[in-house]
This record gives sequence, structure tokens and C-alpha cells, in this order.
Amino acid sequence: MDVARGVFVTLDGLSASGKTTVAPLIAALVNGVHLTDGMLPTFPRMRAEVDATGVLPARFHWWMMANHIKSETARALVEAGRTVVVESYFPRTIATHRAMGHGCAPRYPDEALVPDVAILLEVEEGVRQERIRGRAERGTLTYWHQREEPNVAESTRVYREFGLVPVDGTGRTAEEVARGIADVVRAYRIEEGNHL
Repeated sequence: MDVARGVFVTLDGLSASGKTTVAPLIAALVNGVHLTDGMLPTFPRMRAEVDATGVLPARFHWWMMANHIKSETARALVEAGRTVVVESYFPRTIATHRAMGHGCAPRYPDEALVPDVAILLEVEEGVRQERIRGRAERGTLTYWHQREEPNVAESTRVYREFGLVPVDGTGRTAEEVARGIADVVRAYRIEEGNHL
């Protein structure tokens, strides 16, 4: 008996749009797997080392490598019938690095798994800036986030080129946003003839 293919869901957006909070909630609602950067045990150390170099092309290629690993891991799970939720996929890497001046093309690499449901999580800019200020006060706003911020219009333009589906989280709890996205995932499954 053939196993019904799972759904590949990605969640991208500007810093402080709520991705990290919402992604695991979506995965729980659709009985899916939340793939995180932590799937590579040495990821935090490697990330810190690459970030510390200050070399933009090196950082871009390192994040692209991480996305390729997410892609292949997600592919295996989806083919086995699991729904997979990934926070910050190729669009995030490309949009962020374009905003910082790297000349990368706004497209999925040829061999990458393209999402079935690709969400752009947005929030009103005043709300986002308040969250950014909170990160700065806590000392968690990185050099790279600070470098992207002056040109987030370019990040947003790149997200639009990817054709991501915008979801506005302004004035909604993380749970409400997650439920709305889970409904989109369920609708996709019904349209494809497979039920969650």
C-alpha cells in the first residue's frame, strides 16, 4: 500500500515576525515534524564561528548548506507521509543576505525541495520594531540582524519574488496565527486528496 505524501510547510519572514514561536505550534496542530537548525548537533558552534568571521559570502553559503540539509531531511520525511514544518528556509537566507548586499538570485536551487505551503509571516512594522528593541535590550540582537535592518525593504521584495503567502500576525496570539496556517495546510491536503 502506497503511503500518502506528506506536506512540506515553510515559514519565512523578517526578524521578529514570530517565526520561532509559531513554527512548533503549527507542527503540533498538523501532527507534523518541526525541523530546526538544531538537527545538526554542532550547528550552534559552527554558526558562531562562521558569524564571527564577518565574511558575508561565507555566511551566505553556510546557511545555504544548512538549508540543503533541511531540504533533504524534509524530502525523506514527506515521502514517508509526514508533514514537515521548517522555519527560515531558502527565502529567508536569500532575502537576508540580499538586504546585506550579497548578489544572490531569489530562487530555490534546482535540487531543493520546494514547499507545498510557503508562508510569509508578517507583523505591523511598529510591533516588529518594538520586538527588535526588546532583543537589543536583552543583548540578543546580533550584528547580522542589525546589518539587515536598514534594508528590510529589499528582504520584503525578495520574499514577494518567491511568491510566499502572506499571513499577518498583528493583533493575534501565536496560537491564533498557528491555527490559521494549520487551516491552510489542511486545505492543501484536502485539495490534494489526502486528509490529515
